Amino acid sequence: MSNYELDRLRAEEQEAFRRKQTLFQVYIDAKNRASEAHDVMDSAWRERSEARDEMNREYEAMQTRYEQNGQVWEEYRNLRNYNNSLIDSLRREADYEHQEMIRCFDQASSAYEYGDKSAAPGYAAEGHEHKDRRDMLNSEIGTLIQEIKDAKLNAEWQAPRTDNSAFKSAKERFERAKIIHESAQTEFKRLKAERDRAKADFDSAQAEHVRLKAEFQTKLEEVKAQNQRERDSALDKAGVNWLERNDAKVVKKSDGTTQIYHGGLGSGDGIGHGHTVLDSSGRKTYDRGAFSEHGSQNFTDDSGKGVTIYDRRARKDHDVAGIAGGINLRGDYYHGKKAGVIGHSTQYYDDGVRLSRDTRDGAHEENIHWTDERLPDGHPDRHHKPKD
Repeated sequence: MSNYELDRLRAEEQEAFRRKQTLFQVYIDAKNRASEAHDVMDSAWRERSEARDEMNREYEAMQTRYEQNGQVWEEYRNLRNYNNSLIDSLRREADYEHQEMIRCFDQASSAYEYGDKSAAPGYAAEGHEHKDRRDMLNSEIGTLIQEIKDAKLNAEWQAPRTDNSAFKSAKERFERAKIIHESAQTEFKRLKAERDRAKADFDSAQAEHVRLKAEFQTKLEEVKAQNQRERDSALDKAGVNWLERNDAKVVKKSDGTTQIYHGGLGSGDGIGHGHTVLDSSGRKTYDRGAFSEHGSQNFTDDSGKGVTIYDRRARKDHDVAGIAGGINLRGDYYHGKKAGVIGHSTQYYDDGVRLSRDTRDGAHEENIHWTDERLPDGHPDRHHKPKD
């Protein structure tokens, strides 16, 4: 039996499930994009780290070369300064000896000119001594100067080159890798936020689906319980015994009647089934037990037949002139089917008015309608003789 509230909850639960599935796919797509961006960011970080390590190595190598270069030239400067100090001292001594040499030679020359020939050789010998000492000092100065020159050449040969092009190249690579990594990191953070929003939307939709599903299940249990109560009530009113209740088939018709089939082989409406009918008030109007004979004896209403063939009270102050149509009681065949009172009947009056009714189950009438053959063609209530 359809239940509006149950159908509504079921539709809401299904729509919530579809929304949850859609948002789940959105979340999975966002998660995959974030994962791919994370991999790109990791790769960029590794490149940045490698470039940083290379830059640091080149910097340390450059610093080492600067230090080694400084040490070599420091040694040269120390030797140069030391030798220059000696050279200055030796040059002063050499200048002194040179001046003394000139003085002695001048005295020797003067002594010779003025007739003091015995003194002249002494002055000359002393002048040569000063000259020898001067030359010896100049030789030492030359040696010290050569040492400075040799030390400079040696420093130029030993001192490492201080070219920093390798460091600059490594630094440029690091700067590029840093920019790429920071860009990848920004993109990952953006996609991660998008993934987190999608996850929150999915979690919310999932919670809503769980809530609606629980609400639907609760209502379903209520409807099942209500249907079971109605079924039990119908079976109780129909008097169906406990052996036949489980397989009994209860069908509610649009005319308000309840048709109950019970006791058949294999199922409630199987071969040899019994048939009980309740009207809209729950009153039993037809009751045939399983494997019992069909017939009017199974009707339980006051007419004993379960259907009105004609109604004398239908028109006040008008008597029924007659009845026409096919009525087949149980036990007869109608259109190849063995059924209850079934067919179409019409009671008519002298003035051309007719009252027609149909029955399908032998217990209830349907399609009761008035017609009048006096009405013009095309009128919806004009009588057209049925083929019965």
